[in-house]
Amino acid sequence: MWFAVFLSLVSGLLLTAGFPSCNLHYLSWISLIPLLVAVRGKSRRQAFVLGAVCGLAHYFTVLFWIRFVINRYGGIPLPLAILVLLLLSCYLALYPACFALIAREWEKRPLLKTLGLPCAWVALEFMRAYALTGFPWANLGYTQTSVTKLVQIADVTGVYGVSWLIVLANTALLGCCMRPRQGLAALGVLVACLAGASAYGTWRLDAVGRMQAQAEPLTVAVIQGNIDQSLKWDPEYQQETLRRYRELSLYAAKQKPEPSLLVWPETSVPFFYGLEDALTEQVNAIVRETGKPVLFGSPAVAVVNNRQRLLNRAYLVDERGAPVGLYAKQHLVPFGEYVPFQKILFFVHRLVESAGDFEAGNDPSPLSMHGTPLGVLICYEDIFSDLARATVQRGAMALVNITNDAWFGTSSAPYQHLEMARWRAIEFRVPMIRAANTGISAVFDATGEPRGDIALNERGYLAATVHPFRIMTWYARWGDLFAWLCAVVAACGLLCSGILRRTVSPYQEGEYSHEC
Repeated sequence: MWFAVFLSLVSGLLLTAGFPSCNLHYLSWISLIPLLVAVRGKSRRQAFVLGAVCGLAHYFTVLFWIRFVINRYGGIPLPLAILVLLLLSCYLALYPACFALIAREWEKRPLLKTLGLPCAWVALEFMRAYALTGFPWANLGYTQTSVTKLVQIADVTGVYGVSWLIVLANTALLGCCMRPRQGLAALGVLVACLAGASAYGTWRLDAVGRMQAQAEPLTVAVIQGNIDQSLKWDPEYQQETLRRYRELSLYAAKQKPEPSLLVWPETSVPFFYGLEDALTEQVNAIVRETGKPVLFGSPAVAVVNNRQRLLNRAYLVDERGAPVGLYAKQHLVPFGEYVPFQKILFFVHRLVESAGDFEAGNDPSPLSMHGTPLGVLICYEDIFSDLARATVQRGAMALVNITNDAWFGTSSAPYQHLEMARWRAIEFRVPMIRAANTGISAVFDATGEPRGDIALNERGYLAATVHPFRIMTWYARWGDLFAWLCAVVAACGLLCSGILRRTVSPYQEGEYSHEC
């Protein structure tokens, strides 16, 4: 059992190695093999524990940046911050634990194990995206972002299609080692799927490239002010913040070709725009001076049930300094912008006292900038594909993500967040324009190819040209149909294996599984 625990830890670390900052994406294709070997011949309880060990090792390491956020900005002592990270990792570890338990159940059924386990993994990732407010961070498919041809299938399956391929590779390679004759058939299926995905990616890159070439160009400039989080809300630093954004915006507005839009990050205007008259006029004056529309983030106040609540908003102001559109963040950060399950977790409120009690927006409609509809995603809303899908279905031809990743410091989190945002461009075939306070700001075209970026913790601007065009991808039209199909296949596999276990004797089961 101790050797099995060691193998499970190895699997957890291999899973993490595929993500930034390690970026060893090729290790993902063998990352689950040690865990699958570890659960062989184990009881259900042991398999569940081994899966939990794998998940704990993975999530504790891939999310290690959380301890920095809680410690530095939550004011929680480092030992307690690590304890919070450990508790979150224990919850997330339940998903690999269930995966390991399913692998143990299908151990004597090679067909189910090879082709069913990829579906089970996707179903569990899909569940994690919605359970307890949802946290689809570090899905396995995100490790392959740099494999350009492969990830183009995301406009059909979302990130889950690549997760499925990776798990299939793990089960097929293990099958070749354990049962060479049956394993070769599984390997053939894997090769066919990879070849099909690569061929589709090649064709799609060419097709989307031609559509982009025929579309009207849109030049945008993203501004990265690089304001330290400890100074961001200091009233004495407001003038320096505005001075910095004014200076960078004026430089960006003079670039050739001239940008049609300037984008500032989330809460780049560190006061209540529209309520504080003198500071609001300063912002409007900056916009008029640049002569360009500006999209920026600012907090706002709304009255809900006779009670004042905060909103995290994006404002679009035209070149005359007149507001022409606004968007309120819909998916709030739990324990940062609000406390979920307050009646149960009443004691947690102190941890987020400084952040306030925010109200979620409910309108995903895009903002129109000179006839170009812009779908806005604030902060980590870009990791939720259903939010991007909602605004694209309402006509958005480009996605704009404004975020403040200063909370993450110099950890791996800004890099992980950037890579996930990139997938939304591929899924919906729209450009992704991303402005981050301290970085990483970037622009991606409709194939996910970068058009430039600004490095982490640098002050500057980036002018880039993209080509928005209107196309309704399969994924935009049908959403996570692939993930739902995987969930159905996994459920049917569990049902069938349960029926067989009750109706077939051990001797007969061995014969049946050999035939399968």
